[in-house]
Amino acid sequence: MHLIIAEKNIAANRIAQILSGKDKVSAKKEGGVNVYTFGDKISIGLRGHVVEVDFVEGYTNWRSQERPPRSLIDAETIKRPTEPAIVKLIHKIAKKANRVTIATDFDTEGELIGKEAYELVRAVNPKVPIDRARFSAITKEEINRAFSEPSDLDFDLAAAGEARQVVDLIWGASLTRFISLAAKRGGGNILSVGRVQSPTLAMIVDREKEIESFIPEPYWEISLTTEKDGQSIIARHAEGRFTDKKLADAAYAGTKDPLVVTEVKEGKRVDRAPTPFDTTQFIVAAARIGYSAANAMRVAEELYMNGFISYPRTDNTIYPPSLNLDNILTTLEKTKFARDVAWVRKNRRTKPTEGKKSSTDHPPIHPTGVATEEQLGENWKLYELVVRRFLATLSPDAEWATMRIGMDATGQNYVATGSRLTEAGWRTVYPYSEAKDSILPVVKKGEKLKIQDLNLEEKQTQPPPRYSQSKLIQVMEELGLGTKSTRHEVIQKLISRKYIEGNPLRPTLVGKAVTESLEAHASTITRPDMTQKLEQAMEAIKVRNKSRDGVVDDSRKMLHQVFDELEPNEAVIGQEIMGQTDEELTIGPCPVCGKDLRIRRKGGSQFIGCNGYPDCTCNISLPGTMWGSAVRTKKVCEVHNLFHVSLIAKGARPWEMGCPLCQLIEQQKEHYAKMPAMTEALQQKLLDAKIFSLYELSKLEPAVLAKKLGITKKQAETLIHEANDVLDLIRRRSECKKFMKQFVPPKRGRSHTKVMNGFTESGINCIGDIASATIESLKKTGLSEEEAKTLKSEAISLIAKNQLKDIGIPAVSLKRYQEAGFLTPEDIASAHPAYLAFKTGISIETVGKHATLITQSLGKPDPVKISKKAFESGKIELTSLPGVGESTLEHLYRAGIFDKKSLISADPAKVAKSGGLSKDHLKKLQAAAVV
Repeated sequence: MHLIIAEKNIAANRIAQILSGKDKVSAKKEGGVNVYTFGDKISIGLRGHVVEVDFVEGYTNWRSQERPPRSLIDAETIKRPTEPAIVKLIHKIAKKANRVTIATDFDTEGELIGKEAYELVRAVNPKVPIDRARFSAITKEEINRAFSEPSDLDFDLAAAGEARQVVDLIWGASLTRFISLAAKRGGGNILSVGRVQSPTLAMIVDREKEIESFIPEPYWEISLTTEKDGQSIIARHAEGRFTDKKLADAAYAGTKDPLVVTEVKEGKRVDRAPTPFDTTQFIVAAARIGYSAANAMRVAEELYMNGFISYPRTDNTIYPPSLNLDNILTTLEKTKFARDVAWVRKNRRTKPTEGKKSSTDHPPIHPTGVATEEQLGENWKLYELVVRRFLATLSPDAEWATMRIGMDATGQNYVATGSRLTEAGWRTVYPYSEAKDSILPVVKKGEKLKIQDLNLEEKQTQPPPRYSQSKLIQVMEELGLGTKSTRHEVIQKLISRKYIEGNPLRPTLVGKAVTESLEAHASTITRPDMTQKLEQAMEAIKVRNKSRDGVVDDSRKMLHQVFDELEPNEAVIGQEIMGQTDEELTIGPCPVCGKDLRIRRKGGSQFIGCNGYPDCTCNISLPGTMWGSAVRTKKVCEVHNLFHVSLIAKGARPWEMGCPLCQLIEQQKEHYAKMPAMTEALQQKLLDAKIFSLYELSKLEPAVLAKKLGITKKQAETLIHEANDVLDLIRRRSECKKFMKQFVPPKRGRSHTKVMNGFTESGINCIGDIASATIESLKKTGLSEEEAKTLKSEAISLIAKNQLKDIGIPAVSLKRYQEAGFLTPEDIASAHPAYLAFKTGISIETVGKHATLITQSLGKPDPVKISKKAFESGKIELTSLPGVGESTLEHLYRAGIFDKKSLISADPAKVAKSGGLSKDHLKKLQAAAVV
């Protein structure tokens, strides 16, 4: 049996489908893991790393005196399974294998994952032949070639990956633990430090400092407008920027008619076609069409796994000779790009464009399979980008005709420039960069023109821009920070740790605090030099110039030197970080008492509370942490002098909430509008008295409120009463929305909030209103008929259930009544106790007690009382009659007949109506009972 091990399940499935040819692939699960069988072959997928590097036992206690953070540097490491089900399955299948092929991705990480699989196989089958299939695309041609020409696992490449794993573990774990403990942070609030992330964060912080310290300098530019044959010409002063206002004023004053053409220079400019995509350039191009780095790589990975593009993690910008470009064009002829392909074939350049980087592992990113927009959905945009970039690399350069006109205005020189696209070239198939003509009219040297407008504009120099994600990845690549596979992940980690935010990226206060403290006391961590040195060492492992253990040992020595700088300053570092991170949570002075308002978290909830608590109870609610963690931003409210607040959630744009107090006040206006006695003047008086919320108003004593607002006690009582009414309405609406969400799923264009708005317009404010509403009125709120019926039914059931609970019916009995179809108090009160006992299985005496409680609460007569003995003997009497089985007995109980005596005295007409038995049937039973 031939075992094939792929990096992921989707790859295992595609490899099986390709290699099976015409044979059917059998797919099944073993221990929750997908297994694909065809012929004598079995293909299974890992989930990336199925084992991880970790420290040996004894290092989990962060506050251990015996094993402080520094001890992690020299701690022994082991490998632990992270996917035990997959590990167990590999052991099971590998025992029976007579050949194993490792088919993981062909890069450092993939080789390490392959080595981990190799070791799992060797643990149970030491002698089985193990080979390696290497491919750059999951296509029929590539997979068949890779499996027909297998090679050996590259243990040196895997060793480089192992070294990176161990180095990242010891650096990250020891430094994170040290900094977090120094700043007294734990749990979900640890302060992460890393070999790559810390220098990357430092670049963002340093750029922010440049922006903050930047002092703009004024400069002046002069431009004029003239025309020829009705066509405008805009020319700028040949001096460009004037940094001296006097010189600018003199040039402006000296610019007078006539405007004489002194030079007309025409030329050509070649617009080079773009080079093939490597990972970094792909991320940059994807950013221009709206993708974050992490999102672009996620989609690219999906496209690769499904055979639509080549491997997206590559440093190569030169197509290798082995890549058949004609075959790719032929493949693309089957897509909507057929017309573009035909144009490329007709105008194809003699040699594809080339970048400066070349590698032997993977070719540049290129299309490998046919796809449709319907098939890919949102992912189509990136597939199209890859296709069009590939076509552009085979297309001719674009050409522009250029014109430069020199002009003289009484000694002041001006220049106008224009350009016109004469050969679209590669721009025909790659529309991602704008090609805008700027056409100038034909003029001749010596020609005189009239100045129509003259403009002197004052401007200021601008600070350096913040990094976008794509620009940061480019700089990281230039500095040797991270790898093509990890750079986007580093940025995402910094965002999720709340060290950076926004796009372009800016540091948060905590990100700045950690970086500044590290720069002050152990700058090695924040400089790229150390990471560059380690990356170069790991590259040396790949070509056997260094060993894995040697590189790890060197990194440990470097880290000990870092701790030599850190440990003597632990207290100072802690104070610096705590001082600034405390500041991060402080949003400004409390409007009630003047002490600090701070963002506070408890479980999944968060709010803004006053440091003066319990003397001051001012607080402002915030959305739960599921919507993102609240952080203050740099903006300050001009009215309340409070920092604005933003919610930051992983993988989402920050939710800018603005000033929390402004938002609270606006929110309260909506509530106050529901109070008949509330006026704008009273609202202002509440604000002046520092009463900011409906809740605060509702809790005040009338005398206190009257004094604060300068109103009568009776007016105060009315306001407090109405405030409580509105709070009750808000509570009922909240319960109503929570209830509705259980049965009405959101749809495109119909959110739960939109449904609730419809409820409010229809006067539906609580679950009781839903129960009493008509189906038609519910449908008007956006519900389907089926949804309306379900919601109404469930509302009736819930209300009745709560009523029965309030009456005193125990939960166990309540469940039985509802299962038997007795949903409301009225259902139970109107049913005969014998029928209730028969249908629910509850004893007749207990049913009698329950029915009595219910009838009394409804103001109805008490039910008939039946003892257990009488009920049981009555049942024997009735079932002894000919033709009385369970079905007939149910009808009799329903009609209130529970023994022979009640049967004989029953009115056949009434029984027929209430019990469902025919008159003739009842008369026969009565006759039999008399005998």
